[in-house]
Amino acid sequence: MINSLEFADFLNDKFSFFAGVPDSLLKSLNNALELKSKNNFFVTANEGQAIAFASAYNLSTSKIALVYMQNSGLGNAINPLLSLADPKVYKIPLIMFIGLRGGKDDEPQHLKQGEVTKKILQACGIKSFFLSQNIKKAKEQIDKAIQECNLKKQIIAFLIKKNTFDNFKTIREKNNFKIIREEAISLIQDYFNHSKFIATTGMIARECYELRKIKKQTHANDFLVVGSMGYASSLAFIISKYSKKHIVCLDGDGAFIMHMGSILNFKNSNFLHIVLNNQAHDSVGGQFTHAKNASFSKLSKACGYNYSFSVKTMKDLKNKLEIIKKLNGLIFLEIKVKQQTRKDLLRPKDILMLKEEFCKEL
Repeated sequence: MINSLEFADFLNDKFSFFAGVPDSLLKSLNNALELKSKNNFFVTANEGQAIAFASAYNLSTSKIALVYMQNSGLGNAINPLLSLADPKVYKIPLIMFIGLRGGKDDEPQHLKQGEVTKKILQACGIKSFFLSQNIKKAKEQIDKAIQECNLKKQIIAFLIKKNTFDNFKTIREKNNFKIIREEAISLIQDYFNHSKFIATTGMIARECYELRKIKKQTHANDFLVVGSMGYASSLAFIISKYSKKHIVCLDGDGAFIMHMGSILNFKNSNFLHIVLNNQAHDSVGGQFTHAKNASFSKLSKACGYNYSFSVKTMKDLKNKLEIIKKLNGLIFLEIKVKQQTRKDLLRPKDILMLKEEFCKEL
């Protein structure tokens, strides 16, 4: 196992520029890199933007950047990898750290991605290696890759297995919001008990799932978007057009930001789009999402939503839910929530059965 802080020092000397989307397998290393690199450590909206950032850094400085991501985000990165950085286009060298989810005991949404990650990279002409869990060998791998990238102007990817880095935590200033996300979701379920819910990937879907079990309710009203980060609202939009039921989308700030341009399609539709905003990638390390740089309620209103609300207390949430129940059209509700998650949350397993239940009486 690699000492995260020592390896971060080494990487900071070699690269000085890091961009990507947080991943649970890279959490400790990212914490250490963020501490060491500060102004040169970027959390991007999506993986494609990270490739663009790394390419721009190389164009500006002739230096190589390191891009980090989970293998589930590789699809977002492929377009700029092949049409911008590829040796047949602009020959922009860069190195990628890709968290390799998809082991035999992993979650269903990671299994296929884990099977094909190395094949996808191979099809793209990108050399890939498993990063050694021995720090001396890992440093040697990085040195060799940098030399090859500089010489051949190519892209090299390192696949990071589970437990490659030791545990390293950093202290970040958390938001001062009061609402606990799980309590907000529970309240929303109660207010819209006849609606169909589309719940985004990560803790929000898991909390939605667990709350149904606690309340001894069926899962038939919930579609858990266990993967496909950033697409829950697009699913909700189309489902709202073909379903007889009222549709509620439970989104997160990181997922909302990842494909924010999607909301321009939603004008003149009829569903409730709720963003539970804790300003952080809470489930993969707590890195900030840059949500504090914008007003989501003003943004949604400018993009064609009929009504837009933002709340930060449970009292205000209850008042707004009473108002929203009487409204029709495209409605946006931002709920500012604490960075707080129970550690014993269940993970849904039989997702095909859950899908079949959801599709009944849709």
